[in-house]
Amino acid sequence: MVMADKPVSMEVAMHFGQLLAREARLLNQFQYDEWVNLLHPDIHYSVPSRRSHTMRANRDSDVRRISLDHYDDDLRILKMKIKRLQHPGPSSVDPRPREVRVVSNIEVFNGDRVDDYLVYSVIVLYRNRLLDEDGSIAGSRADVWRGSLDDGFKLYRRTVEITQNTMLLANMNGFL
Repeated sequence: MVMADKPVSMEVAMHFGQLLAREARLLNQFQYDEWVNLLHPDIHYSVPSRRSHTMRANRDSDVRRISLDHYDDDLRILKMKIKRLQHPGPSSVDPRPREVRVVSNIEVFNGDRVDDYLVYSVIVLYRNRLLDEDGSIAGSRADVWRGSLDDGFKLYRRTVEITQNTMLLANMNGFL
């Protein structure tokens, strides 16, 4: 839900542009311990799987009996995933891939709470590994960041809707 009637100041909008760029850089450089410091203790990080529907289909009747979401995580699960990525055991992260995230189309609105900010953006992740593992993934993000300019902001909610029906990455190791 976009709160167009609740615009933020230019200072706040610029701050979030810098914050999202910093977050992308931390993830690109595999600085997960720094990245986790940006997360609120009650974070909900979601990358739902999406089903394709025709325009005339009744989307409301599409009830999932089993969750097939790519991510539906809280802070405890995110930290477990980070530990797995930091150790060279999984063959999908050793050697490390080369990754770059591009964040654009950033919009910032005041949320319902005085310390909530709704931040919408688009992200593209490019990844290359070994000789021929090459792929990308794109999606739209809807975030809630909680905090203030004086005290800093923490990511409270993130939902990433991936645009591809078929994953163009070998795996979903990493964060968007």
